[in-house]
Amino acid sequence: MFKEFRNFLIGAIGAPLLRLLWLTLRVSIDDHGKLLYRSLEEPAIYAFWHNRMLLLAPFHESKLSNRRCICLISASSDGEMIARVVERFGIKSARGSSSRRGKEALWELAVHLENGTDVAITPDGPRGPRYEAHQGIIGLAQRTGIPVYPVSYIADWKVELGSWDGFMIPLPFSRCKILIGEPLTVARTRTDDEFEAERKRLEAALLELGGETATRSAISVTR
Repeated sequence: MFKEFRNFLIGAIGAPLLRLLWLTLRVSIDDHGKLLYRSLEEPAIYAFWHNRMLLLAPFHESKLSNRRCICLISASSDGEMIARVVERFGIKSARGSSSRRGKEALWELAVHLENGTDVAITPDGPRGPRYEAHQGIIGLAQRTGIPVYPVSYIADWKVELGSWDGFMIPLPFSRCKILIGEPLTVARTRTDDEFEAERKRLEAALLELGGETATRSAISVTR
C-alpha cells in the first residue's frame, strides 16, 4: 500500500517538475538522423545512455508527441517510479531488464515495433556498467530490422549525481542541446564476433554523440 501511494505521488509530482525544468531550458536540437521527419508508418528504436534519460519524456512530448512510444524500464521498484513519471508524458512502459524479465520484455517490444510503435531503450541500464551497451538492443534490432537512433544531450550547466551512471541533471535556465545521430541498421550476424562488432558499433556511436566527445563550446542555442 505504501509503495503504491509513493509511486502515485512521485508520478503526480515528478512529471510537473520535469515539465517545468524543460520549459526553463534553452533547447536546441541537432537532428542528424532526421528523426523528427521520419514517417509515422516507420517505427524507430531510440538508444540513450542511462544517465541521459531525464529529458527523454519532455523531449518526446514536445517534439515527438505524434509518435507512439514505449520505453523499456526495469521491473524493480525504482523502475516503477520511473514508469509512473513517463506515462504522464504519453510514453508506455515494458517492464524488464537483463536480470529480470529480459526475454519477455524484448519479445513485447518486438511486437510493438511490428505494430508501428517506437521503442526507447537505455543500453547500459539498469545497472551498468556505465557506457557499455548490453546485447538486448542489438538482438531486438536484428529481429525486427528497425533502425536504432542514438540520442543524447549536453548542457552547459548541470549536476552529475554520485550514482553508478553519473546521472546528469541540467540546471534550470541552462543551454541544452538534444543530439540525434544517424540511424544504425544492425546487420544480421552468424558468429559471436560479428554480433560483438555490431554491439561495439552502437556503443561507439553513442559515445561519439553524447557529451563524452562533445564540448561545451559546441552548444548553440535556438529554442
